[in-house]
Amino acid sequence: MRVTNSMMVQNMLDHLKNNMGDLNNLNEQLSSGKLFQMPSDAPIKVSDSMNYKSQLNRNAQYQRNLNQAENWLNTTESSLKSSTKVVQRARELSIYASNDSVTSNDREKIAGEIKELRDELVDISRAELGDSYIFSGQKTNVQPFSVTGNSDYVEYQGDKEIIERRLNENVEMDINLNAQDVFEDEINTLNNLYNQLSGQAAEVETSEFTDFNDLDNSGTFDIQVDNGAVQTVDLSGEDFGSWNEVTSFLENEIDGVTVEENNNRLIFRSEEYSEDSAIEITDTDGIFGEDYEATGSGDSYSGEEISASLTSLDNSINKYAELRAEIGGKLKRTDNLRSRLEAGEVHLKKLKSQNEDADLAEVITNLKMEENVYRASLASGARIMQQSLVDFIR
Repeated sequence: MRVTNSMMVQNMLDHLKNNMGDLNNLNEQLSSGKLFQMPSDAPIKVSDSMNYKSQLNRNAQYQRNLNQAENWLNTTESSLKSSTKVVQRARELSIYASNDSVTSNDREKIAGEIKELRDELVDISRAELGDSYIFSGQKTNVQPFSVTGNSDYVEYQGDKEIIERRLNENVEMDINLNAQDVFEDEINTLNNLYNQLSGQAAEVETSEFTDFNDLDNSGTFDIQVDNGAVQTVDLSGEDFGSWNEVTSFLENEIDGVTVEENNNRLIFRSEEYSEDSAIEITDTDGIFGEDYEATGSGDSYSGEEISASLTSLDNSINKYAELRAEIGGKLKRTDNLRSRLEAGEVHLKKLKSQNEDADLAEVITNLKMEENVYRASLASGARIMQQSLVDFIR
C-alpha cells in the first residue's frame, strides 16, 4: 500500500485528537473528583448513583421524622412525669384531709393547694412543642381544654385522631396522646376534691322509682338552683332507654346541677359548694311524689366522703406509670432505629462514593502518563510535518 505524506499527517492528527480527549477526561476527573460528568459517560454507574442518592434522601427524611418523634415523645414523657407529681401530692393532701381531726381552717388551706394543683394539671395538659399543642390530637392549633367552671371543670376541644411518623420503610409509630384520655378525669377529680373541702353543695335525693321508664312522658316539674330563676323541665313525649339517658337529659335541661342515679333514685346536686348553695323542686305533675328543698353548707364534707377520691387518685397514678412505660418503650425503639439509620447512611455513602468518586492517586498517575503520551505525539507530529514541497522550493 502506498503511504503518502497526507496519510501520515492525518493519522498523526487523529491520534493527537484521541490523546487530547483522554487527557481532557483525566483532567476533568481530577478537577471534579468524579469518574463521570454526563450520563452518557457511564449510564450504568449514573443509574446506580441516582438509586443511592434516592435511598440517602429517604434515609434523611426518616431521620428528620425520627427527630420529630423523639421531641414529641420526650415532651409527652416530661408532661406525664409532672402530672404524676401533681396527683401524688393531691393524694397526700387527700389522706391528710380525710382525717376528721383536721380543723376547718386546715381543710381550707388544703383546698387552696388542691385548687392550685388542679390548675397546674390544666396547664400541663396544654403543653406545646413549637406551635403545636401535643395533647389535642390532630387539632394541634387548639388548646385541649376550655375551663367551664362546672362540676365537669373542663371541656375537651381537641380530637382523638392519631399522629403518626414513618421511621423507616416498615415502621410507623403513634406519637401522641389526647388530653381527654390522659387528664380529664384527673382534673375533674381534683376539682371535686376542692369542692368537697370548700363546702357542701345542696343535694336532693328523690324517692325510689321502679325503673327509668317511670319518667317516660311523665309531665313537668319546676326547679330553682342556688336561688336563681325557676326552670321548668318538661318530660312530656320523652321515651328513655336507660338511666344514663335520663341523667344526660336532665343535666342538659337544668343549669347549675349535676344529676346522678343511685338505686333507682335521682340525685340532684348543685354545682355551688357553699352555704349559698340551694335546690328547690316543685313537683307540678307528681313525678316525684313530693316537693323537695335543700341547702348547702360552708363546712367541708366528712373525712370518709373526702377519702372516696383516693381510689381515683390511685388509679390515675397507675395510669400515668403505664403511659410513661409505653412512652419509654417507644423512645428506646427510636434509639435503635436511629442507630440503624445512621449505619445505613454510612453504608450508602460508601457505596455511592465507590461508584462515582475518582481515585485521585490513580487519576494523577494516569494523567502524568497521558501527558507524556501527548508530548510524544506532538514530537512525532513535528517530525512528520517537517518535510513539505515548500521546503524543496526554497
